[in-house]
Amino acid sequence: MEKLKNLWDDKLWFKILVIVVILALSYWFGIIAILLGFILFIYAIVTVIRKYIFKKNTRFKVRYILLSFLALTIMGGYGYAQTHPEEMEQSRIRQQETKKAAETKKDEDAKKAAKAKKAEAAKQAEAAKQAEAAKQAEVAKQAEVARQAEAAKQAEAARQAEAAKQAEAARQAEAARQAEAAKQAEAAKQAEVAKQAEAAKQAEAARQAEAARQAETAAQAQAAAQTEQNGNSSGYTRDANGRWHRSNGQFASKKEIAAAGLVW
Repeated sequence: MEKLKNLWDDKLWFKILVIVVILALSYWFGIIAILLGFILFIYAIVTVIRKYIFKKNTRFKVRYILLSFLALTIMGGYGYAQTHPEEMEQSRIRQQETKKAAETKKDEDAKKAAKAKKAEAAKQAEAAKQAEAAKQAEVAKQAEVARQAEAAKQAEAARQAEAAKQAEAARQAEAARQAEAAKQAEAAKQAEVAKQAEAAKQAEAARQAEAARQAETAAQAQAAAQTEQNGNSSGYTRDANGRWHRSNGQFASKKEIAAAGLVW
């Protein structure tokens, strides 16, 4: 191994020979070359991790490993395609079939999606229709409620107006009753005043009549006394009925009484 390493480090022709041999083997053994290429790719990733994350030294440089990966993969793929055309054709057919199946499945999926989308659109349209119907029903319900509320409001306003009208009528009736009562009280007062005035007038008239009667009685008594005095002096007398008699008891005439200077 040490001798091969020295040849690799010192001899350019050895490097070229090794590379040509590897490429030839990769051409003839394409599957193995591709597998080795992927192994080198994984090793390159591990090398990068060891070098830049864990800070450890690596035996091979990453760029050489990646170049080896690309060379093995490209040469192996090309060689496998050249040495196994039937398998490549079958692989191509399988790929086409797979692609066709994928396209068919894609078309079916697209049809299913379109059908589902159409059904969803119909469902949404039905839902929108039902929502619109529910909205219209709600609007109609609200309108009915508003109409009933307005009718109740108007009925309440009419009731309040009727109550106010009745209250006003009752107030006016009470005012008329009170006015009538005041009028009757005033009439009764005036009647009482008139009655009292009439009573006072009648009392005054009675008093005056009584005074006149008393004055008349006094005058008559005085006249009777005087007449009695005069009669007694002339011989004539007067009975309780106011008739005059002669001294012999006979009734005297008016002329005799007048002639005697007495009052009949």
